[in-house]
Amino acid sequence: MSGPPAHILSLTANVILFVMAAKWSDDELEGFRSASQSLKLYRRAELEDESQKSLIKDLYVDALPAEHVFQTVLRPNTTFLIGRKGTGKSTIFQRVQYELRHMHGYASAYIDIKTVFEASSTDPSLVDQLGPDTLAPGEINKLNLYRAFIKSVISEIKNEIRKKLKESTWEWMKNAVTSSADELFESLDDLLEKADDAEFASVLGIKRESLEGNEEEKHINTAGAKLELAAATTTPLNASLIGSKTAEVKIATGIKYGDVLMRVFNIKEILLQLKVLLNKVGVKHLYIFVDDFSELPEDAMTVVVDTLLAPLNNWSEELIKFKIAAYPHRVYYGQIDKTKVDEIYLDLYRLYGTSDVSAMEEKAIDFTKRLVDGRIRRFANCSLDRFVEVADGDLWRLLFYASMGNPRTLGYLLHYLYESHLIYGDSIGIRAIRDAAGRYYDEKIESYFRINKFLHESFGERVSIFSLKELLESIVQRARELKRHRDSAVMRDLPGTPPTSHFYVAVEFESLLATLELNFFVTKYYEMSDRDGRKVAVYALNFGLCQKIAIAFGRPVEKREHRLYFVERVFDDTSLLRQFMQQNQEIRCNDCGKTFELDQLPGLKMFGMQCPDCKIGVCGITNLSKKYEALLNSVAPELLLPPTELGILQTLETEKRPMYAGEIASELDKSYQLVGRRGKTLAERGLVRRALNEQSRRTFEITPLAQTSYFGLTADDALDVGSDEDNSG
Repeated sequence: MSGPPAHILSLTANVILFVMAAKWSDDELEGFRSASQSLKLYRRAELEDESQKSLIKDLYVDALPAEHVFQTVLRPNTTFLIGRKGTGKSTIFQRVQYELRHMHGYASAYIDIKTVFEASSTDPSLVDQLGPDTLAPGEINKLNLYRAFIKSVISEIKNEIRKKLKESTWEWMKNAVTSSADELFESLDDLLEKADDAEFASVLGIKRESLEGNEEEKHINTAGAKLELAAATTTPLNASLIGSKTAEVKIATGIKYGDVLMRVFNIKEILLQLKVLLNKVGVKHLYIFVDDFSELPEDAMTVVVDTLLAPLNNWSEELIKFKIAAYPHRVYYGQIDKTKVDEIYLDLYRLYGTSDVSAMEEKAIDFTKRLVDGRIRRFANCSLDRFVEVADGDLWRLLFYASMGNPRTLGYLLHYLYESHLIYGDSIGIRAIRDAAGRYYDEKIESYFRINKFLHESFGERVSIFSLKELLESIVQRARELKRHRDSAVMRDLPGTPPTSHFYVAVEFESLLATLELNFFVTKYYEMSDRDGRKVAVYALNFGLCQKIAIAFGRPVEKREHRLYFVERVFDDTSLLRQFMQQNQEIRCNDCGKTFELDQLPGLKMFGMQCPDCKIGVCGITNLSKKYEALLNSVAPELLLPPTELGILQTLETEKRPMYAGEIASELDKSYQLVGRRGKTLAERGLVRRALNEQSRRTFEITPLAQTSYFGLTADDALDVGSDEDNSG
């Protein structure tokens, strides 16, 4: 007996799918999708409605009561906003800038400092024409940094004033002076041209320091040259003698330049003129929002702070207040007085870890709920409850565990749940959330080690990264072993498999875990005293990683003594980290090559890490990875790429579709212009296919050559953490 015709089966399937999806209206499904997308947005992606009206005031959810984070950043103080990617730094910037547009006496400018820094690089052929008595190219770049920075600031002020005029009538400004807004813009344009004029582009030989043995000998060199950079290409190079009075700011290279370079560029004069212009329209405070600060290389970060941020912060006569977004453990303050700045940490422990673990968790869960429910109510006109089949308390705790309260991670989790369940008419359950977390780990986190073996850095840098993979493997292996541990009285009384997702270390070992935390393999969860009274830092393994290798997450809560579950002695990984240091780290002089034992480190630090043997070199700590050294040696040099290019390939491989530069940029926290330039380079190497689609928009797609070269999985790509069978006895 034959079954129904194929077209009847197809029609029936479509009807079933329609009935299942009818659980929610099209508007509700689209609203859920839009809510997830709004949380996924990267740094400067604007939160706007269909009419391009800003939604930031309605959508903003502060991590602390009384909008304490927002109110702190709004104050006229220099502020460092510190948090990992996706913690909402740029959203806070947007909210504060929105507020400033509606406040009398305030203006703002958003600066992507990495883009500004890259734009300040000097054409080497031009430098070659200057002769031997001028500054080195690096110092000329610093002069260019001032110009690029000022140009960006003035351009952004114009943009913000336009928004101010658009979002409010700004009558107070129009009435403050007789000139029109157009005249104000014209004055700013004149200042912009002046910043590009020859008188602000001098190249000067400045005070230098040279060290001979243990003695410092100073040489003053006031000879220099002046490079005319006017628009006309026929402008000659004019030599001139320039005298200078220096206020010394010392940097690592031994060149003292801070104040003197600023005087050569005359940035102070530009700021005074800018202040006069802004005062005419009643602006007394200029907030400069500096993003991507921690994306700079360490030496570039030093240059930006010592030559730009610190001096401007110190002598802008109360006009300028910086708001700087940075990553944990990736902040350089230089000459900025830390006692006079506000610091706001957006990661879990620093936000909520002031009382006990339970209180911290409840505060973080509350933020997770307020954030997600607020977005879904705004876009879907209902709460998350409409889409789930989980008890309310279990739902929000699970979402907190899966995201650690990170807004962007929450956006990805909701996006994955939409794709895997909602469009098929299936409600969201506990298993669905666990699977979404596992997918997020697979696609966004685990690839860090796999792709970085192709990183265009020194072999030592790549080895250092893979040494952390060894450390992570040791931590995870220990967590798996403890699943069957029953020597602890607390664990012996627990039914089933005990949670082993958390571990602790003595606080002095935290720096070893900084990179793993920055890349979300672990998260600092709390600080407390262990059973022996030591101050320790409690860390949590990534929730998605725990799902992947079947580690129970969290802690039991049934009994009072479970409050100290995380500091049971079996979870002390301090000795594991100490062993890692002994096996995978060495102290070596960069001049004579002498190596020293780790127990000599405190003594070396007392003398600024100067080598006690040669008295010339500086000792540094190097991470080693004997386990993965052969793997890294096997990578052909021609395959090595900078991190941005590797990120582009990783994104295209994950998405498996043609993408716009803006889409790729949103995944990488980069500008679409940068992605476009780097994508062109990849296309020239045959790794990316560039094409114009039907709308004549440029798209990028990974090529088979790139897939074969960079994404052919090997046994060494996965974490080597054994199996449950390996840990059974």
